[in-house]
Amino acid sequence: MNPQDTPDKSADATERTIETARRYANEALDRADAGVRNLREDVQPAIDALSARVQELAERGKALASQTSAQTREKLNEYSEKTSTYVAQQPLKSMAIAAAAGAALALLLGRRRD
Repeated sequence: MNPQDTPDKSADATERTIETARRYANEALDRADAGVRNLREDVQPAIDALSARVQELAERGKALASQTSAQTREKLNEYSEKTSTYVAQQPLKSMAIAAAAGAALALLLGRRRD
């Protein structure tokens, strides 16, 4: 046996071991990639359904907010009309109520400053 053959054989064996490890690592990465793709395919329908549900809930929320806004606007208009009618029918009483409310507000605001 030639003494120079031993380091060459050792280097060859090390290179083969590294190549084998590299091949196993690549195969493991390929399997993991396939697993992730399969998982994504399995989960995608659930994600799509959830997304559709969220969209539906958002649309319901918008419709409800719009309806509530319209109802509030109607009530404000109704109260405004009732107030205008009352003031037209009871002008002296309305002025007395307004003066009393203004005086009460002035007292409250005056006390806060002290």
